Amino acid sequence: MQFDAHCMECLVRRQLNLALKYGDGKTMDAYMREVMQTILTAPKGVSAPWLAGAFAGIFQRYWPGEDAYAKLKQDSNDLVMDMLPRLREAVDMAQDPLEMALRYACVGNFLDFGILAPETARQELDKSLEGEPDELADMAVWAKMRGELMGAKEVLILGDNAGEIVFDMLLVEQLKKHDPALTVTYCVRGGNVQNDATRQDATYCGMDKICAMVDSGANISGTELDYIGDELKAAIKRADVIIAKGSGNFESMAGCGLNVYYVFMCKCRRIAKLMKVPLMSAMLLRERDAVIADPYVGRLD
Repeated sequence: MQFDAHCMECLVRRQLNLALKYGDGKTMDAYMREVMQTILTAPKGVSAPWLAGAFAGIFQRYWPGEDAYAKLKQDSNDLVMDMLPRLREAVDMAQDPLEMALRYACVGNFLDFGILAPETARQELDKSLEGEPDELADMAVWAKMRGELMGAKEVLILGDNAGEIVFDMLLVEQLKKHDPALTVTYCVRGGNVQNDATRQDATYCGMDKICAMVDSGANISGTELDYIGDELKAAIKRADVIIAKGSGNFESMAGCGLNVYYVFMCKCRRIAKLMKVPLMSAMLLRERDAVIADPYVGRLD
């Protein structure tokens, strides 16, 4: 899904906020000029997550060694790790533990600081966890997904954010409980970008102890298939079912034709308009069935 004018406004605003935090006037000006030049020269067809990765590289050149998201990522991982015992108990006690695990994996996508301010992300997550997470938005899609998962030999999960990865562990655990012979592979980002999960986050949280791991081979905040590494390409070819977490994976993969199920919270006004849903809706979409409106949606008001 190619980025459009709405994506540009959102991405530039985020980069300006970073520049205001780390730079002086002259450096800010130079940095923002490079940001805008990157938008102008971006390869045709790439999504907004590709730009996020490109901006991360520019940021490191201007402020080497700085990581604007490091503490937020650590705090997110610790927050959900502390929740894990009670989350596991809630999943195990559910009528359908696999469905409940997927519900938690979905609401975990609120821990997205590329779109939401940290305080907003925490508020939305806390609100969703006050009781049980809401039912999945499309139970017909879930029925199809569940059937395919039950018959799969290999499942690939494309992860998204730090903290969220701990919620995803519940899903991996339930898949393995159903079929201990099932091969589950979890993919993280190939480099630092926003608050996306990397191998370091996955190892810290223990994901590497419960399933195989790969990384995307790129610091893109999504899965741009033309830019991923050989390790992930091989995992995609092997997978019977692919679960893609987060709107970045949806934006970068929509239209790919693979057997992908997208699981995310709709925090982006552009995607909400495209999919005709309210903001903060829980999304469960099957790539091969989803009808995606014209990505150039015009005015959002």
